[in-house]
Amino acid sequence: MTGAFGLKGEAAFKGVGIHTGAPSEVLVAPSEKRGLFFAFPGGIFPVQSAVADGTARGTTLIFPDGSRVMTVEHLLAALAGLEVWSALLTVSGPEIPAMDGSAEVFTEALIPLREPGLEVTPIAVAREIAFGDSRGGYIGVIPSERFEIACSISYDPSAIGTQVYEGSVSGDVFNDEIAPARTFVLASEIEGIRERGLGLGGSADNVLVIGDGDPLSSLKYRVPSEPVRHKALDLIGDLATLGRPLKGRVIAHRAGHRMHLELVRRIRRSLLSH
Repeated sequence: MTGAFGLKGEAAFKGVGIHTGAPSEVLVAPSEKRGLFFAFPGGIFPVQSAVADGTARGTTLIFPDGSRVMTVEHLLAALAGLEVWSALLTVSGPEIPAMDGSAEVFTEALIPLREPGLEVTPIAVAREIAFGDSRGGYIGVIPSERFEIACSISYDPSAIGTQVYEGSVSGDVFNDEIAPARTFVLASEIEGIRERGLGLGGSADNVLVIGDGDPLSSLKYRVPSEPVRHKALDLIGDLATLGRPLKGRVIAHRAGHRMHLELVRRIRRSLLSH
């Protein structure tokens, strides 16, 4: 068992979904049970009961009653990063609101509501689980006594290039170093994203747009190496779909939501085999 937090109050977030552009709202409230739960007219479901889809530039959860919620990763990252493992999320609309494209708005509201004293059993990996893809992406987890990440990305634009973020993830580290990092997009990708019916709620208020020729000095990064820190944020949020803290060192290179969620599936399968 390890120490974690519940909640002693509610926080409501309103805005538009970054992909749908539709008005969205989520109420984060205390839960009577340990775990992260989503409430719908058809019932209340633990996050790990959902089928997770990472193919639409974000993570969509499909619950047993057919309810769907898009772009859950930033809010789940805020909860997991702050070590809040008991909460009830009630969503109105098709998507979690984008807010400013990071997890900072969520963490600032949730930190004062944290209630210590929750005991949860983390998921500890017993052996290495690792795989890659045809595009040079790689992700894996190895046993560790704590939750650690090593995340790296490599892009051609000079404003990004190769970036690395690694370290143990605690509430303070997440809030200071990871939560402020915004969703980013290459300017050259925007047309294709819109053609897929995505990014309809994206704007300069919630997305860091990086031009192919932009020099690094021209960008106003909130935190050093902001793009890779946002990738770390996404990774933490996707791993939260396990429903419990993870004890392990996760290494991810050029990995996205699909690979994150496949790692979650493989971790679950490894638990069933022991």
